[in-house]
Amino acid sequence: MAKALRFQSFFLFPWRARAVPMVTRRHFPPPVLIAIATERGVKEIILVAGGAAFRILTFPRTEHKMLARRKQQRPRCREVLGNKPGLLAIRAVLPSSRPHEAELLHERKKELERNEYKAVVKQNKFKDAVSHWELLTDHKVIHSTTQRKVQEAMQQYKMGTDERRQRLRELLEAEEKEHIKEMESMKETTLERQAKMRDRAKYLREKRELERLNLVDEKLDQRFRLQSEELRKLLIQKNMNQVCTERKAQLLFKEEIQRQQKEENQLFDELWEKDWLAKEKREEEDIKRRKELNKGMLDNLDLQRAAMESQKAEEKRLKEEECQLMDEERRLLKMEEERMVMEKLHKQQKTRTMLDNCVRLKMKRLTKAQQEELALDMKILDQLLREINEGKQEKRQRKLELNKEQQLYREYLAKQLEEEKRQEQEMERLIDEEVKKVWAKQAEQRRREREARKRLMKEVMDARWLQLKDKLQRNTEEQEDLMRDKELLDKAIEEYKQSTIETAARQLKRAKDYQEDLLSQMAYQQQLRDFEKADEWREYSEELIAEKAYQEKLKEILSRPYANQNNIHPLRQLCVPILKDE
Repeated sequence: MAKALRFQSFFLFPWRARAVPMVTRRHFPPPVLIAIATERGVKEIILVAGGAAFRILTFPRTEHKMLARRKQQRPRCREVLGNKPGLLAIRAVLPSSRPHEAELLHERKKELERNEYKAVVKQNKFKDAVSHWELLTDHKVIHSTTQRKVQEAMQQYKMGTDERRQRLRELLEAEEKEHIKEMESMKETTLERQAKMRDRAKYLREKRELERLNLVDEKLDQRFRLQSEELRKLLIQKNMNQVCTERKAQLLFKEEIQRQQKEENQLFDELWEKDWLAKEKREEEDIKRRKELNKGMLDNLDLQRAAMESQKAEEKRLKEEECQLMDEERRLLKMEEERMVMEKLHKQQKTRTMLDNCVRLKMKRLTKAQQEELALDMKILDQLLREINEGKQEKRQRKLELNKEQQLYREYLAKQLEEEKRQEQEMERLIDEEVKKVWAKQAEQRRREREARKRLMKEVMDARWLQLKDKLQRNTEEQEDLMRDKELLDKAIEEYKQSTIETAARQLKRAKDYQEDLLSQMAYQQQLRDFEKADEWREYSEELIAEKAYQEKLKEILSRPYANQNNIHPLRQLCVPILKDE
């Protein structure tokens, strides 16, 4: 009869262990211990683990008896005797519950922390909502208060404006009434108009009489001048002195004009020299600025060239990285296919190995049983032969007894053989059932592991796909950023070129404007000099004409009976202040 016992980990008996270590393997079903025993004793113990079978112990009859005596002397808590002699089993070591409890405690602790965090977050959200509501309420209160005050102020302003308008309206009406009254009071009567006319006639008579008296005085004065010889000599002498003085003043005025012209020419020379020096300095500064501008432009071009080269290098790097990512993706797909093929081959090899081990164990078991039966028969025959040789008398008796015993033994052997066959069939059936169960469990476990591996691989592949997608997206975004930077750089270059062209055009226009200004200034100065020369010639001509007119008028005045002192020549009036200054 056979007995199968499942366990997770075990240790072997120290006296017959054949260097078999503790069997623990991840992602595989727990090992199965199969004890094969008969009435004569436990034959062997078979371990089925990981889809393979291993023979661990073999107990002869004597060792089984010694083991039974030790079992009776010192019972073990894990060793369990069966309901028949020679049946032994070992209890499985149950997994400890402490890690599960610790995990539960850890989960509870994490749940408490999450609840506390949720409570804190909820409280913070409530406080934020309250503060937000308070801020909104305060803002609304302040807004409504401000609006009310503004409305009150506007209403008061409107009321004050209306009051001022009313007062001004009343003042205007009062002024209009006063003006009407004044106009009504200012109407002239006939008597007043006659009085004014008499006053006006009297004023005109007095004025005419005063003008007649003045004219009489002037005529009397003229007659006196004409009739007085002494006065005429004095006037002639005075006129001669006045002419000499005025001539001197003319000469001084001419010298002053020449001096001012000289100073003006000197000032223009100094201004022209300063302008020429400033122009030279400005040209030097323009040359220096153009050199600096050209240098800055070259530096900018170098920077732009370096930026373009770095951008090209970055684009090349991104393309190489994208190629590497695609190669890695293909390599991952190839590795996944190879892994699936290797997993399939491994499963086929494992199944083939397990079937071969089962067949080999069965053949060994049958061969061993046959060898034991043959050895027992040979031993019996040897004993019979020795007894036959000991004596003939006893031979017959012994022969009969031996035949009887042989017959009984054969019957016992037949029964034992049938019992062993039945036990072997039962053991094979149990083994087959246990193996089927183990295979089913292993198949289920392999299915779960396969699903777990597939799920894990899918998660890994999805994560990798996401990483690749993210990298590709980042590369695309970086390329777009590089393109935008390139466009911005090209735009900046165009703007810089345009600004350079505009700056050069402005400088050229400024230089042309400055040149035109200088030419216009030179033309204006030449025009001023021409005008001055014309003015000088005109003044000289006017002086000649004035001198001629003066001489004629002097002759005329001298020829007249008297000279009018009020009619003085303008040039003489201009020379009088100069003579007074001297």
